[in-house]
Order: sequence, then structure tokens, then C-alpha cells
Amino acid sequence: MSEQLTTQTQPESPDNFNSILIGGGVIFVIGIVPFLNLINGCCLGMLLGGGVAVWHYVNQYSLTLTSGEGFKLGAMAGLLGGLAGLVVGYVLLALFDYQPGAEEIKNLVLNLAGSDPAVRAQMEESFREQSANTLSATNIAIGTISTVIIYPLFAGLGGIIAASAFKKGSQPV
Repeated sequence: MSEQLTTQTQPESPDNFNSILIGGGVIFVIGIVPFLNLINGCCLGMLLGGGVAVWHYVNQYSLTLTSGEGFKLGAMAGLLGGLAGLVVGYVLLALFDYQPGAEEIKNLVLNLAGSDPAVRAQMEESFREQSANTLSATNIAIGTISTVIIYPLFAGLGGIIAASAFKKGSQPV
């Protein structure tokens, strides 16, 4: 008797790279465009980017994802978009002394503070001190660590929500 070795090849799951790029691009644009980046105050941009990544993947391959797969896809989009936004933000700050959204937030806070000149002066001084220390090693480290944690977490949550909302076909292998 001769034994024949047969190899079974499992079908590969579809490529998710384009979906991660699209979701990360949404997160990047929302995070870097002035005024639009204000919606990241409640993490909505991150949720949206993770959801877009899952939506694109599900529609492109007509699949249904589990919540774990949705989280993974959204989190990867969040990590990509968050780190891209962080790097571009630091480059803009270093080259042009420009922080996307910082002036808008400053004006919003000053308007909410009221018309007391002493309070406004104290807040403006606080903003100047904060702006002077933005590119310190400590602030860069804190920004990077928080981006690596917060963006994937909330984008992954957006991926879970999208995975439960958008269902097509069978689950990938």
C-alpha cells in the first residue's frame, strides 16, 4: 500500500489592506482638518473610521464579520490613522508652528469663559505656556502612547458596531 500525501489548502480570507487604508484615511482627515477635528472630542471620528473600514470590507467581499473581527479591523484602521495624524501634526507644528484645531479650541474656551478680563488673561497665559511646550520629549511620548491606546480602542469599538450593523453573506474562513 502506498500512502499518498494530500495537502489541503484552506482558502485565504480576503485582503483587508484597502479597507484599513480607507478607514485610517477617514480618521486621518477628521483628525487633521481644522473644525472637523472637533468631533474627535467625543471620539466620534475614531468610531466613524473604524466603522468605515468594516463597512468597506463587508461590502467589498459580501461577508459577515464577528464582533472580534470587526474590532480587529477597526483597531488597525485606528492605529494607522492615529499615527499618521500624529506624525503629520508634529511636522506641521515643527515647520509652521501650526496645530490643527488648537486655535479653534482656544477661541471656544475663551468664549465660554465669559468676559471677566482677569480670567481671560489667565487662560490666554495658560494657552501660551502649553503651546511653548508642545514639542517636548515628554509631550511627544505622551501623545504617542495615548494615540497607540486610544485610537485603536475607539476605532475598534466602531468596528464592532459596524460588524453588527452590516451583514452580508457568510463569515470569512
